Order: sequence, then C-alpha cells, then structure tokens
Amino acid sequence: MTARQAIALVAWREIHEHLRSKVFIWSTVLLLVVVGGSTALSSVLHTTDKTYRVVVVAPLPGGLDAALQRAAKPFEAKVKLEAVRSAAAARARLETRKADAALVLSRNRIVFQKTIDTKLAAIADGGVRSVRRHLPPAPELTAATVEPPSSSSSDAETLVAMLGAMMLLASLAVYGQWVLTGVVEEKANRVVEVIVATVRPRHLMAGKVIGIGLLGVAQIALIGGLAAALLAAGVFDAPASLGASVALLVPWFALGFALYAVAYAAAGAIASRTQDASSAGLPVTYTLLAMFWLGYVTLSVNADSVLAQLLTVFPPTAPLVLPARSALVGVPIWQHVLALVLVLVAIYALVRLAGRIYGAGLLRSGPRLNLRAALRLARQP
Repeated sequence: MTARQAIALVAWREIHEHLRSKVFIWSTVLLLVVVGGSTALSSVLHTTDKTYRVVVVAPLPGGLDAALQRAAKPFEAKVKLEAVRSAAAARARLETRKADAALVLSRNRIVFQKTIDTKLAAIADGGVRSVRRHLPPAPELTAATVEPPSSSSSDAETLVAMLGAMMLLASLAVYGQWVLTGVVEEKANRVVEVIVATVRPRHLMAGKVIGIGLLGVAQIALIGGLAAALLAAGVFDAPASLGASVALLVPWFALGFALYAVAYAAAGAIASRTQDASSAGLPVTYTLLAMFWLGYVTLSVNADSVLAQLLTVFPPTAPLVLPARSALVGVPIWQHVLALVLVLVAIYALVRLAGRIYGAGLLRSGPRLNLRAALRLARQP
C-alpha cells in the first residue's frame, strides 16, 4: 500500500465514523438554523420603514418633498424634510443630531456629520435629479462630511470579527479534541497495533488529521458560506464587503487546524490511557487560548498597531487574527501572502517534529510521557 493510499484510507475511515455521529450532524444543523434564523429575526426587527431627517437650505424647489418620498420607497424608507434659512443653521442641526443630513442645493452637496450614509445619499440624489429633470450618469449631488470620517470600525465589522474569531477558536478546539481522543482510544484498545502493521505512524497521523479536518472545513464552509451569501445579498444591515471577511474563515480554519491538530495528535500519542487524554492535550489547548486572547486584546486596543500586524503573520495567531483584522480594518495583500507562507512553513516543521513524537509514542505503554521525554524519543533513529 502506497503512502497516498494509506493516508486516504485512514482519512475516509475518520470521515465515515464521524459522519455517523449525531453530535456532528445536529451541531451542523443547529448552526445553520441559527445563521438562517437570524435572517428572519432581522426582517422582523426592520419591518418599519426608516425615517431620515433631512434639512434643506432655503429656498426649496417645488415638488422636492414628493420626489424624495418616491426615491425612498425602493429603499423601504421615508424622508422628513425641513427647511432652514442658512448653511449655518443646517450645520447646527447636524451637530445636535437633529438631522441625518443637510442638502445645500446651491452647491450641489449633501452633507453628513461624520459618516456618509450611502442609502440616504442615493435617495437624495434621485429626488433632486427628478425635480431638476436631469439624467445620469454624473451624480447630481456630492456627498461630504462636516467632520473627518470616523476611523473606528462599525458595529457590524466588530461583530463579524468577534464572532468569526470565537467560531474559529471553538472549531479548532473541538476538532483538535477529536484527533486527541481518537489517538488515545486507539492506543487504549490496542487497535493501533493492528493498524501500524500495514500503515506507518506518520501516515496514520496524516490521515486522521486530514479526515477530521475535511469534516471541519465542510462544516465551516456551510456556515460561513451561508453567512457570506446573506451579507452579499444585503439581507443584514451591514456592508456587503464583509462577506469576503466571513469567507476568509474557511481557508484559515483549514490552516489553523493543520497547525494545531498535529500537536493534538502528538499529545494523544504520549498519553497511555483514555483518562490521560484531557491532561495530555492541555498544553495545546492553553496555547490556543493564549493566542486567541492575545489577538483579541491587541485588536480591541488598536487593530492597526505594530503588534497587531505582527500577530497577523505570526503562525500560531495568524488563523485567529487575520480574518478578524481583515473585517475590522483590512489587511494588505503582502501580509496575506507572508502569513500564508509562514504558516505553511510552521506546519511543515511541526508535522516533521510531531510525526516523530507520534511514531515514538504510539506503541509505547506505561505512564504518560512528559514533553522532554517525548522529544528525546523523537530524536532517536
């Protein structure tokens, strides 16, 4: 049996066994229902039309109010129009938050306080164009802000970043534990002695990691794909561009799983009893938790800081930090590429080290090895 055939056989066995697990099936269904159900909840919470408060510097063109109402209908919104005598009065309304925008028609501008509302800008542009009987393509109004646009992340971006990182953390921990307990159970019931008679230990480890990893990727892809599609379709009141950030969860889960799962497999190989599984995997779990909290705190303080950029490309934190930071402030292409290269190098190095520990500890019985003893066994020819 070739190495590829052995790995594929072990991977298929893992997929077949876990697909029959009710835990996997119901957890997938539950998560899909939660994501899909949030669509219905969002529609219920937004059944009433949003009313925009707009001030216009006098004089008002005839029919502007009716034109704005017509332009707002496709957006399921309404416009409450108010005339003011001067631009200073309009600015005062914006600063006191008594208006969402101000129309200065003499200068062909729509002015916001800090953030441009693209929906309201489109409504105002359509209404003014209708009154003036002007046709596209050139915009009728130029959008501007009184104050510099806020650089802080929106609530939607923060929510996607936080939930995405937590989802990755939970998935890595759960599927990593599957690898860990699977290895320990095979050792405890001596099944592994039969398996390694025909399959090399490193191929057994690779097949186990790949099989469980494919299940994890499929689950994350289903959930993340549904969320990304709903964002792109504009179902949620959030920028459609966040769909790309949600889609990033899938490849980075695969990379993060490959990085941590081999460590869980090695931890399982040095445990001798099923009761030792939890304690054997604690160093890996604690490392994963520490990397998550380090990234979470850093992004909460300043997502553009030097430390945040370092954690974006640092292999143990990259799977958790890069998708979250991409949703918050965006990540340059060169950092995506550098993070990918460094994580792949780290996976290769860890696979070689963990493979030796796995092979040395798999058939060993007796008390659980400590890390130093495991590394010493791994160095033996």
